[in-house]
Amino acid sequence: MKRHHSVGQLACMLACFLTGLAALAPAAAQATQPAAQAARTLPSLASLVSPSTYAELMKSGSIVQTAPEGKGPALLPTHAASASIHAALAAEKPNLIVEALYLYRRPRPADPQAELRSLYGTLLSISSLEGIQYWSASRQKMRTFYAESYRIDDPKARRRLPDLTAPATGPLPEAATCFAFQRDLTFGSNVYRYDYATSPDGILLESTNMTSMTYLAVPLMAPGGLKVRLLVIQTDEALLFYVASGANAPSLGIIRDKVEESITNRAIALYKWFEGEQKR
Repeated sequence: MKRHHSVGQLACMLACFLTGLAALAPAAAQATQPAAQAARTLPSLASLVSPSTYAELMKSGSIVQTAPEGKGPALLPTHAASASIHAALAAEKPNLIVEALYLYRRPRPADPQAELRSLYGTLLSISSLEGIQYWSASRQKMRTFYAESYRIDDPKARRRLPDLTAPATGPLPEAATCFAFQRDLTFGSNVYRYDYATSPDGILLESTNMTSMTYLAVPLMAPGGLKVRLLVIQTDEALLFYVASGANAPSLGIIRDKVEESITNRAIALYKWFEGEQKR
């Protein structure tokens, strides 16, 4: 005997079926979210830099140059954070800008979000900067850049704190700030403010001196006189590491040359540190 259902029964069955689908939808969306994050599209390297810059990066892997006085940055990649860097340098009008652009080759990450979290953790690890070295052209030998480097609670008390860490899961904070004590072998002991900003495929770190910087007891730069902006960008085939150091340096030739040499070495040392951390 065939069973016949009334219109009311059929409507009730259909409602139950749709309710079950609705209950399953959030779980299905949650299950596919990691896969969607892993499949997130990254920009191509060629789309972020000029053809001439791209050719040079493919050839040598790096470009380090001093911008002509009165000119803005020339190597700044196309990125969401680039407009703020360009605007800040235009407003600050430093009389010395040193740029560095490096290409760190690596396979395309299976999970770009996990890679971004790792990069953020690297840039937070201020203490790992201690002991980094660079090649001193003037001395013709390797030299330690930061003899001391660690996070502190504030510029006055200067109590040592452990490094900040990246969140184990979930989104990265859009912005974060901390203070650091660093002693380098050119400008001595100074306090810096570190400001972080994140985007879907990059991290911007701005470092500003909070104390007056001297060389051989001669005052060189007032607080805020040296700003270093470091931008790491994920691309499909590599990581782009960009540094723009802007300084209001004394006009005296030999002193200005020393400042230029020092902030150039700073950029080179920062990349060597970053490269070493990626290979760990």
